[in-house]
Amino acid sequence: MVFVAPAMIVLAAILGFPIVDSILLALQHVQLTGGAVSQSWVGLENFQRLFADPVFWKAALNTSYFSVMEVILVTLISLGVALLLNHPMGKSGFFRILLIIPWAIAPVANAVLWKWILNANYGVLNGILKSLGIIDYYQVWLGTPFSALNFLLIVDVWKSVPFVALLMLAGLQRVPQSLYRAAYMDGAGPLQSFLHVTLPTIRGVIAIAIVLQTIWSLRVFDLVFVLTRGGPADATALLNFLAYRVTFNFLDLGYGSAIANVIFAVTFILAGLYVWLLWPRQPGASR
Repeated sequence: MVFVAPAMIVLAAILGFPIVDSILLALQHVQLTGGAVSQSWVGLENFQRLFADPVFWKAALNTSYFSVMEVILVTLISLGVALLLNHPMGKSGFFRILLIIPWAIAPVANAVLWKWILNANYGVLNGILKSLGIIDYYQVWLGTPFSALNFLLIVDVWKSVPFVALLMLAGLQRVPQSLYRAAYMDGAGPLQSFLHVTLPTIRGVIAIAIVLQTIWSLRVFDLVFVLTRGGPADATALLNFLAYRVTFNFLDLGYGSAIANVIFAVTFILAGLYVWLLWPRQPGASR
């Protein structure tokens, strides 16, 4: 413990200072005007503003939908991909290299790539769908609130699945084969083995995947910034992007910090709840 104490102190300082400073900023009215910073203590006024701000509630609703759907889709798709890769026919290194490509692309490069794919004038998606006769004319995929938010969701799922699938694959490879043999001897079929052997054994891995994915879904910024800038009509304005816009576009540092602290609190609470609900426990242990 003594040997790791210096590293823990440095880590606590690096992580703790920004958190404390952000909380202090959220309790002040901090405005950057004319090259000068004006600061005054306002207590919880910035947090009270949140309840009366329709833009904040719209961003909160967008973020809730985006995060819930993203976590569900990424978890289910990744589990399916991991099961395929764990099958004898899917153990080729080629499939794993193919899977890792979306995750290996830099976040901003990934957003720019999808901006080209979804372009209303020369986008690849429009070209393929029109050549197949599925659409009659080029669509503005990011031009309506519903499609813009859902395409952001699709792009983020595409980017996130590889890492989570590899994480779950590592968990699947740690399941003892003796458990499957015992289940087979007891007359269990593939579905029963999956439900009563595979899922309980990798429950901890699924918990880690859900916690990480929840954190990442709440901090999505690059996709919104590159693809939509929060439009149309704030339909894709997620909380993380709203905090950036308020802080750096409107130069209202106190209110932006309040929004950022709400994101931090929600992330911390959800992560703790997921771990409490999903982490494996010893038989007979209470919650």
